[in-house]
Order: sequence, then C-alpha cells, then structure tokens
Amino acid sequence: CPALLQEVWRVRPKLHVFGHVHWGQGRQTVHFDDCQRAYEALMSRPPRGLFRDLFPHAGWRDALAVLGYGIHGVVWKWLMVGPGGNTSSLMVNAAQMYGNTGRLGNPVEVVDL
Repeated sequence: CPALLQEVWRVRPKLHVFGHVHWGQGRQTVHFDDCQRAYEALMSRPPRGLFRDLFPHAGWRDALAVLGYGIHGVVWKWLMVGPGGNTSSLMVNAAQMYGNTGRLGNPVEVVDL
C-alpha cells in the first residue's frame, strides 16, 4: 500500500505492528535512510521476466544502490565513525496463518520496548 508506506516514512515509528489472517509473519528492523529507500524502489518494480531481467534496466541501478549503501553503512559502522542516530523502526507482521495451510498456527510475536 503506497499510502501506508508514505505515512510510515513520515511518522517513522519505533514500532509498527500489523498483520493479516493470510500467510506471512515475522519481524524486521528497517532504517529510514537512502539504502531503505533504494531497496523499496527495487522491490516495488514489477518483474520483467527471468530472461528480460538479465539485461540492463532501471532495477539494476536500484540494486547497485542498495549494495553501495549497504557496504558504506557496514564500513562506516565498522570504523565506528558512523552516526549513532536513532533512525530505525521495528516492523512486526503478527499474521497468524501458518504457511499456506489455511490453519492458524504461527507463534505469537512478543516485543520488549
């Protein structure tokens, strides 16, 4: 949902809990930075097909940006000169559907704040 994604970027909550009855659950830390923005741009592109994705297109630029920002972030933190800013959020998908079985059964997600 593009509107929800835009609102999450605007608010930048420390914790965002969401869920559906259908498949998919877990948690992930996201960072509100250029790497996250490039990753979201890459993932929002429609697939062009296995063969066509092998040839250069705009998605490659996004993938290289994610790689570059990722390497920069790791090296920056490794040198311990990077900002210690509080720019992350914990996203929790509390969906209860176990795989695609049609049965509820995923474990409960517990978050300590």
